[in-house]
Amino acid sequence: MKKVILVLVVCCAVLLGACGGFLENDAEQTIKQNDQEMVNYIAAKGLQMTKANNGMYYKITKTNPSGDSVGIGDEVKIHYTISLLDGTKIDSTERLKNAPFTGIYGGTIGLQGVLDAIFLLREGERGFFLLPSYLAYGSQTQGKIPGKSVIALDLEIVKYRSEEEQMAEYIATGTNTTFVSTEKTASGVNVLKMIEKTGDLLKSGQTATVKYTGYLASNIKQFDTGQIDVYLGGGTVVKGFEEGLLRLRVGEKAVLVFPSSLGYAAKGSQNQQTGAYIIPPYSPLIFVVEVKSAI
Repeated sequence: MKKVILVLVVCCAVLLGACGGFLENDAEQTIKQNDQEMVNYIAAKGLQMTKANNGMYYKITKTNPSGDSVGIGDEVKIHYTISLLDGTKIDSTERLKNAPFTGIYGGTIGLQGVLDAIFLLREGERGFFLLPSYLAYGSQTQGKIPGKSVIALDLEIVKYRSEEEQMAEYIATGTNTTFVSTEKTASGVNVLKMIEKTGDLLKSGQTATVKYTGYLASNIKQFDTGQIDVYLGGGTVVKGFEEGLLRLRVGEKAVLVFPSSLGYAAKGSQNQQTGAYIIPPYSPLIFVVEVKSAI
């Protein structure tokens, strides 16, 4: 019996090795094939393009040397057209309607090749890119996109906004409220009071009943509202929310604005059934809160 088991183990090892070699050779062949397709396309169109280290080819068609570069977590607004090399259009934004796509760099933009292309462009710049299949839709056919397809990408950067810029823009122009006092904590929570009371501040160990409405700072979209009992110091809510409450008194009403590092960070918050983001990664948050009572 031991000999049989040994033979089976050896056979499995040989098969796995053969499969691994096959997959490796197939990937290498796809890389070579994609590269030749891109070279042929460039020659046929009479283009001058540069090959990047990741294997894509690019040409910056509109420059803006003074424009900002993108950073992880930045909100990006882009116009794009994605096509196959034969000209078949896969997807595009509506330039004539001035309706760019909005996403989070490093958070909600799926294709690696698009991320790599964005990284090469400053705000206000435009470029043309050829993306090999391993940077685009991969080896499996998806709708009208055949497996292992090279993708042509026309990409224009409309706007980059960091988290700080999103919060600052909201504080400066996104509210019609006159605040009776404002402060910013050392960790970055903006506490903008609309109603101010006298008495002791809330403190750890208390349970505060809080009426709240939450918004995304990027587009002032409401994602939640209600009333909650918060045990302060217990870590039952995100850090920015709790830290803001500790700057308030019973009866006070305020707007709390804080970065994603004090909220849902790089993970975000998703609908458990659909997987759609309720709060995208790297989202700075706004909470309108009113402290009803505390014990």
